Amino acid sequence: MTSETQTSLLQRFLTIISEAFPVNPLAGKQHLLAELNPDRFYLENVRALLGVSNRMAKRICNAAVRQGAFVQRVGVLCPDKNIGASAEDEAHLPDHVLCIVERDGEYEEIELPTDSLDRITFYQLSDAEEEAEEHDIPPPPFIYGSSAQNV
Repeated sequence: MTSETQTSLLQRFLTIISEAFPVNPLAGKQHLLAELNPDRFYLENVRALLGVSNRMAKRICNAAVRQGAFVQRVGVLCPDKNIGASAEDEAHLPDHVLCIVERDGEYEEIELPTDSLDRITFYQLSDAEEEAEEHDIPPPPFIYGSSAQNV
């Protein structure tokens, strides 16, 4: 993903936020948004950055997913809380993951069954806009708070 595409997607995210709030919650915090890893950021990052509840952060992220700015993913957490594998949904996760564990002061890589490990939802900036530009597809219209499902 080019930096121009990242900037465009971050601008789209800012538009979604500005539609959701009468006052821009990012005023003076744009540099913090730029510090987020575009390949993996968590609901808590968005919540803390905007100073909103978890529920509101989730609504904002879901709106960004519907608008094509974000992609939602699921990660499998190893015992050390590092992500051992990730996918677009549960169905695409591997059956086993390799995790680093400490035993008697030594670190070793072991294979663990995915279904025995915790999950975490995270988001990525979408590269859909870059693909849409290549195929001359216009972005979807922004509808925030609508009861209609934007699929």
